Amino acid sequence: MKALVTGSAGFVGRHLIGHLEDNGYDVFGTDLSSGGPDLLDLKSFIELFKRINPEVVFHLAGQADVAASWKDPYKTFKSNVEGTINVLTAARESNAQKIITITSADVYGPVASQDLPITEETA
Repeated sequence: MKALVTGSAGFVGRHLIGHLEDNGYDVFGTDLSSGGPDLLDLKSFIELFKRINPEVVFHLAGQADVAASWKDPYKTFKSNVEGTINVLTAARESNAQKIITITSADVYGPVASQDLPITEETA
């Protein structure tokens, strides 16, 4: 199965790629640091998706630094919202079957240690 990982050079991306390869996936990674397209460049993402033709997409790319998001909320919004829309659009045009996206634990707010682990039902 072909998998595309956006944000492949990040902490989660590096570990995910290893896991996918260990489980027989044909993995392609993209990240700005390795010369991949910017999330805001829809045309480049559509070309990338059509060239790779992934069956599953793991969308990990975006601005994840909470402090930076407070410094420049507009840039964070563009990267995380418009960038995700671009990935979803490119995935749709390439007929990707599954799209998995991640977020930050910060979306749940502070969680007391006695309440861990949290689930979608307890959050």
